[in-house]
Amino acid sequence: MGRFRSARKKNTLLLSPVAHNYCLKAADSTVDLSNTITIRPEPHRRETLFSLISRTAAMRRLSAWELTSELGMPQKSLIAGDSASVGRFFGTMALNAKVRAEILSWTPQPLVGVRMQFRGEVVVSRAVMNPVVRGCPKCLREDASRSQFETTDGMVMRGDWQFRHVSMCIQHASPLVPLWTAKRLAERYDYAAQLRRIGGNLLNGELDAPNGTITSYDKWVDSRLESGIDKTWLAAHSIDVVAQFCTLLGSELVRRGLAERCGATSIEARAVGFDVASRGPAAITETFELMSDHATGAHDELRKAFGDLYNWLAHTAAGDPRYDPFRDLMRKVVLDVWPLPAGTKVLGATLPNRNRHSVLTAAAEARVSPARMRSLLTAEGIVEEGDARPDARVTFPSYEVEPLLGVFRRLVGTKAMQKRLGCGVQQLEALAEAGLVSPRVPLDATRRPWDPVDAELFVEKILSGASDISAEETDWEHIHRAAQRCRVSIEKVVRSVLNGTLKVGHKTDLRGYASIFVLKSEVNHFVRPPRPEHQTLSEFATSVGLNKHREFRLLSDAGHTPVTILYNPQTHRHDRYVTQEDARAFHERFTTLKLLSVTTGFASRAISQRLKASGVTRFQPDGSDFGPVYLKEDIEHSVIEFSLIELAEGSQ
Repeated sequence: MGRFRSARKKNTLLLSPVAHNYCLKAADSTVDLSNTITIRPEPHRRETLFSLISRTAAMRRLSAWELTSELGMPQKSLIAGDSASVGRFFGTMALNAKVRAEILSWTPQPLVGVRMQFRGEVVVSRAVMNPVVRGCPKCLREDASRSQFETTDGMVMRGDWQFRHVSMCIQHASPLVPLWTAKRLAERYDYAAQLRRIGGNLLNGELDAPNGTITSYDKWVDSRLESGIDKTWLAAHSIDVVAQFCTLLGSELVRRGLAERCGATSIEARAVGFDVASRGPAAITETFELMSDHATGAHDELRKAFGDLYNWLAHTAAGDPRYDPFRDLMRKVVLDVWPLPAGTKVLGATLPNRNRHSVLTAAAEARVSPARMRSLLTAEGIVEEGDARPDARVTFPSYEVEPLLGVFRRLVGTKAMQKRLGCGVQQLEALAEAGLVSPRVPLDATRRPWDPVDAELFVEKILSGASDISAEETDWEHIHRAAQRCRVSIEKVVRSVLNGTLKVGHKTDLRGYASIFVLKSEVNHFVRPPRPEHQTLSEFATSVGLNKHREFRLLSDAGHTPVTILYNPQTHRHDRYVTQEDARAFHERFTTLKLLSVTTGFASRAISQRLKASGVTRFQPDGSDFGPVYLKEDIEHSVIEFSLIELAEGSQ
């Protein structure tokens, strides 16, 4: 104690007379040399207020608060940044306004709430207030070499070391290390006492840390603190917000092994985050999407995807609006990926409507199984075939699926559809083939592909102008029977009904499709297609008497008389017809007993006997039997011709 008191008395003499009497007045921007301390340190680059106080005290082997006490400056008011007390101290140091402003800019100044003014920016208190005081041992060791009276009176505590997000000394490429820890502000800021306590360890290098690598982040934060200049997109955001965001983002990317995929040039977390964030919103969004893509587990949610960064934005810093731009970017990705229901609070904003569905949420809303929902969505082209992700992670815009959920909920199988429509299986198949009623989804996607609403709308549309008819009215036939009878598509009959060509009858004792009838006469006139105007082979054969044993067909097949192949729209088949030219060719070459009977009026038997008696034989080339058909030239050169004429005349 004696030594301390002696030193104290000796150093007291070095103060100016006014300081010695503890009666200094508050200093303003004008330097009053009459109230200054005669022996004082020169302010150093980036030096803080408490560093300057401590160095001044160290020159007198005093603690910082012993010095301020002798100067009559309350400890609490200096720590609180009271302008009068601070001004008085600056006055004793003979500092001009510019130097004062510089020192204060590196000294955190309390603001309303938990905010501090630091280097012209508003930051949260925890960004610059920390019980753990850090510094660069190499800088402090170099400072010691410039000390005047005490080893520590040259050691400058730099303001940037206070910033929680500064981790490297740019000058020495050396990590900042913890120097001491003190919860009480008075102990924490008494740099003179604390540096004196650890001075030996600083000087012998015990506190030194291995050199590190200066990253793009380190250069950015150092430059921004030094000059306030920031040429990146981050310039618009508070430095502590940016630094915290880069730290959390980079940590998650490094932990997941995604740093290289994001274009980062470093493996240090802050640098990785800065490399992404400095490129702007597009790069940040792309990185968020990459992180979400790697959260592919069935139950992976936002915390799994974004880790501590999400917790910070959603909870820890929820009340700090300065993070809103980053929340907005993350929220956009979240809403584009996760199937969150309406009313969910996402990063501080309540979701008014569902933005996305997953296979799982869509299945729950439609009340179908997830497997069936996936199959239905694949059929609709909403989900890709073979997507191996869990149902909870296969998501898609809600607007694509919401109109379908009601449809999926009411789909029925074939038997149920027949019942709802009021038809049989063949009738349903015909309607489906004609495209009048179609499965809502492909048949291979589900066993329930039909939407019964389609059946109701179809029947309602046809019966919209129908008249009630009774079962006793026989002029009507069922619409499906009409199509079958006419051998036309049911679509043609329905189209004729819808365009007003056919009248529609509704049998009141039947239901649905079974109750739809049309007039037979109108169907025959308007729907049934016309057949070819020529005689069929069978009709012609009957007219000439060669149809009993298919004689005319055999004659034609043998090439002795021509026929023509024509398409019959009524039967939808090609068949043989006898045109006028074909008939003329036959009559020019052949005649038959029936034709001779018609010509002469004699019975075919009598004519056959007379021809046989006259030696006229049937047309039988190579022994072929074509029935009672004769070459016309055989008849014309025979006496039978005259006999027949005579017989004809005699009968008259």
